[in-house]
Amino acid sequence: MNSKYSWLAAGIAAGLVMVAALVIARPSALAQNGGPGQSAVEVVVGTGFTYQGYLDDGGGAADGLYDFEFALYDAAEAGNQVGATLSINAVNVSEGLFTVQLDFGTGAFGGGARWLQIGVRPAGGGAYTTLSPRQELSPAPSALSLPNVYTDESINFVGVGRNFRISSNEVFGVRYEGAANDYGGMYVETAHPNGWPFYGYATDGSFRAWTYYDGTTGAWQLYNAGVRLRIHNEGRVVVGPSADYSLVISNTTGADGIRIYDTADDAIQVGSDPDYSNYGLYIPSPGVSTYGLWPNTAEANGDWALFTVDDIEVGTVTLSALSLVARVTGEEALTVGDVVAVTGAGDPLPGAQSRLPMVRAAVGTEYSGVIGVVQSRMVWEVAPGKEDEGAMSLQSATGPAEPGDYVSLVVFGVTEVKVDAGATIAAGDRLTAGGSAGSVRALQTRSVEGMTVTEGAQVVGIALEAPVEGRETIAVFVTLR
Repeated sequence: MNSKYSWLAAGIAAGLVMVAALVIARPSALAQNGGPGQSAVEVVVGTGFTYQGYLDDGGGAADGLYDFEFALYDAAEAGNQVGATLSINAVNVSEGLFTVQLDFGTGAFGGGARWLQIGVRPAGGGAYTTLSPRQELSPAPSALSLPNVYTDESINFVGVGRNFRISSNEVFGVRYEGAANDYGGMYVETAHPNGWPFYGYATDGSFRAWTYYDGTTGAWQLYNAGVRLRIHNEGRVVVGPSADYSLVISNTTGADGIRIYDTADDAIQVGSDPDYSNYGLYIPSPGVSTYGLWPNTAEANGDWALFTVDDIEVGTVTLSALSLVARVTGEEALTVGDVVAVTGAGDPLPGAQSRLPMVRAAVGTEYSGVIGVVQSRMVWEVAPGKEDEGAMSLQSATGPAEPGDYVSLVVFGVTEVKVDAGATIAAGDRLTAGGSAGSVRALQTRSVEGMTVTEGAQVVGIALEAPVEGRETIAVFVTLR
């Protein structure tokens, strides 16, 4: 050493130990009190530590005031300086002993070894003399209990098993050095078997959401201003409020409850034995015991429980009425209950293949070829709630159907039909197109040589009731023949 100064076994009297800890609370407080309880830290552990040493000045114990410089390095010689140089002036040295408080800031002790370089001079001025060798800073015994923990406070990161971030957003990371097919991760445990271990999420000091396991029921749940997802230990999945179903989707705020894009096979399959592939919804044989698909509209006269522009193939059908879509031609508008006759074939619906019948109000034998009764006016427009996507559908609408509009026709089943003014009709009578546009009358009969002969006009259907004063329609079972 090229100086009159020397020193003996200077060392750390107290060190800083950085420990990553998970604070675990009972999520029963989550549901009852709104979130995980928080325990305020009264005093935050700093990054400073106490350093004590012995200074020899000219062969004897130093006494008086001295200025010191302290610098931290990552090697015993040369290497890189870590943090800034600390200057502490007018340190009282008594019989060679001195004590200082050093703080190199966050990130100074991230897991690698560190050496302390010291410079000294008499207080008040002059050049610093660098003492040699640098002093290695040994860890405190408590720090040895965490040999695989890495901390870097400069980037706000703690790692267990690794000293690097996976991404720039990572604050805490765990790495397990295992073989293929080995589990590697972390458990959150409660001592009580019926406890609720949880993992929470918070922003700006306030809880937001958490996931937890119910030790009593065995269900895993996600809480976000209420339980939004629950997976029962027997496999049921509930999305939304509790219900006794395999999958429940409730109280969603988006446009769709479930949206399934292109899949390699069926989008949804109910049952086993896949006979066919590439279906939106496939229920294979033997299917389910009762109803394979049961759509129900909000109102009894809702637009469509099931809508498609393509054909439907079924084995057996039970229905109240069968309808088809047609387009209005001629010069007059059609209204609900009008009997219509076909005038030709028009273009199909956009996206469909089958051409549509062109219809107008039936009038006796002038416009014959009855094919149905107007059930409602239809419009082809953007489906409700699909404005952003531009998805189109047929929807019922009020008002008369003008030429060029679409109409839904009942071709089989019960519906209301307009009655020819002054017509005499009884329940059970067979009906045909009347003398006024769009109406019906009873088939005429004659007695010929003791036999009852009925006219051979086309039958629209069978009357289910007689006309009632004040009503222009009656219930008819439409059966075209």
